[in-house]
Amino acid sequence: MASTVFPVASTASTPLTQRVQEFTATGNFVTPSNVTTVEVFLVAGGGAGGGDQKGGGGGGGGIVEKAITVTAGNTYTVTIGAGGTGSTSAAGNNGSNTTFGSLATAIGGGGGGLLNANGSAGGCGGGAGGTNSNTKFIGGKGSQGAAGGSTGTQSGAGGGGAGGGAEFQQLSSGVSGTSIGGVGIKGYGGGGGGAGESSGSGSSGGGSGTSNPGNAGTANTGGGGGASNGSPTAGGAGGSGYALVMYWS
Repeated sequence: MASTVFPVASTASTPLTQRVQEFTATGNFVTPSNVTTVEVFLVAGGGAGGGDQKGGGGGGGGIVEKAITVTAGNTYTVTIGAGGTGSTSAAGNNGSNTTFGSLATAIGGGGGGLLNANGSAGGCGGGAGGTNSNTKFIGGKGSQGAAGGSTGTQSGAGGGGAGGGAEFQQLSSGVSGTSIGGVGIKGYGGGGGGAGESSGSGSSGGGSGTSNPGNAGTANTGGGGGASNGSPTAGGAGGSGYALVMYWS
């Protein structure tokens, strides 16, 4: 089943019922004849972790939470983004977008990078999913991935992927970074953990970077994949996306 509808009793003095339809796979939302506004919560696919060893964790999938105007009786395709795939001795692939027709889009998380060529720093964490302008937040070398931004009613992104192992410290301040994935939003879109001598855990569905190959992000959370902690193996795949549509009917 691509979706499930949960009726929720209304507390208002109205005969309408609040209904929540969730999607864990791509499907269609058929707008009831008396509905012109819906609220959507979209989570994009997470990016994969970096391959080989001491790479960066995958970025969490972007998250959109907003009310949108729909046309009564119309059918809208809800596309659930796939998580990015990991590659041996290569940067992780980006996650795919989750969309509600052409009306709302959550941007896929970026793939984690590889260990720097000179071996002095862990790989960069993958970028969290984009904001309204589709910008990406990139985690620093050996540092925690950036958190997602927010613009108006549209949450910008989940957490960025973590950088590589904290002992590979090349921050301008000279302080070791953390390999823990950036925190997502409402338990979704967390970054994957970085890998290295101080490998990190994932957050909000993100996979940890403590194994060989890296751990995958949890399905339907948009979590980033954990980086590989051994050579030559692939980083963990990103978690697939999720969507929820709420309306009164």
